Amino acid sequence: MGLVNSLKFSYKSGAIITDEEFFIGGRRRVHTADNLQTLITEQMSNELNLEVVFGGAGNLAVVSDVIAKIKSNLQQQYKEFLRTGNDKTVFRTVEDVARTAMKVFQEISHDKVNKKLYGLLGFTIDDFNRGYYEKEGKKIEIREDKIVRQAMEIIMMKSSNLKDIQEVEAVIIGCDEESGFNAFDFYGGMTHLYISTSLYNAVGAGSTTTSLAFANMINLLGLDERRNGVDRVFGLTELISITNQAAIKNSEIGGYYDIIYIDGCGKNHGERFFEINGEKTQLLKEIVGAYDNNLISKDDCCGLVEKIVFKEEEFSFSEAESVFFNSASDLKKLGLFLRGYKV
Repeated sequence: MGLVNSLKFSYKSGAIITDEEFFIGGRRRVHTADNLQTLITEQMSNELNLEVVFGGAGNLAVVSDVIAKIKSNLQQQYKEFLRTGNDKTVFRTVEDVARTAMKVFQEISHDKVNKKLYGLLGFTIDDFNRGYYEKEGKKIEIREDKIVRQAMEIIMMKSSNLKDIQEVEAVIIGCDEESGFNAFDFYGGMTHLYISTSLYNAVGAGSTTTSLAFANMINLLGLDERRNGVDRVFGLTELISITNQAAIKNSEIGGYYDIIYIDGCGKNHGERFFEINGEKTQLLKEIVGAYDNNLISKDDCCGLVEKIVFKEEEFSFSEAESVFFNSASDLKKLGLFLRGYKV
């Protein structure tokens, strides 16, 4: 199913993290999910001074379809803006994009409900609303209680046949000139778009575990940090640590992480948007895990995180790995930990 966690660092910055694990049919585990994507192009970002990212959890096919159609819808809005110069035709804030995303998700949900209704009962939502449908030239009224009840379950998305839609959850997160770093989320089977009122967001598998961990972290912060955000190195370290904890305690979380860091103070897309994935995120995952198991010190952990993610000059993978192992308090235990043993 996947997990999406995000944490606000300051008024204009924050990060979002996902994993790549998904269970096909609840049984076959695969590491192919790519549910964390920017929704706008570099040209759009530079023109509108905006960054927006979609983090989704749930059925891979549905989430991919939602992302593709959101991007297409935004592209059409942007083309109309370039053609007419009318600001009213284009999105300017994270909320504008989130409302477009919600509309797209509702359209996809409506289409899938309609197809499921027709496939199981032989009529559409419009037929149900008018009370009858036509088959082979004959008018058939929809009156039978059992049929009406079953149709209502499908339309209200309470039927088990619509699990692919019901389990979809998403966070639309980004930074704009009006509200700074902010986020919105929505859930399958519901019609509401929710604005985030906290430093963090958590949706998908293990979100309850991560919410408790985030709450514990926030309870240790001072009032100023709770209101305005935390140091970016500390924040990213905590974000990875909490995701690691969720992976240990919950199923359907695993594989490499994908991390996007947004800094709204940048002058263009290249300075505002940073994505970390592949071997770098795996190394970050192991470094933070080693710190949580008392195998390296807090200073060494935060120093490595800062160099790997935020250092302007290139900090090579081999150099980072060498510093990591040289920082270990017990190399044998570190080796066991990295191979999956409890230490």
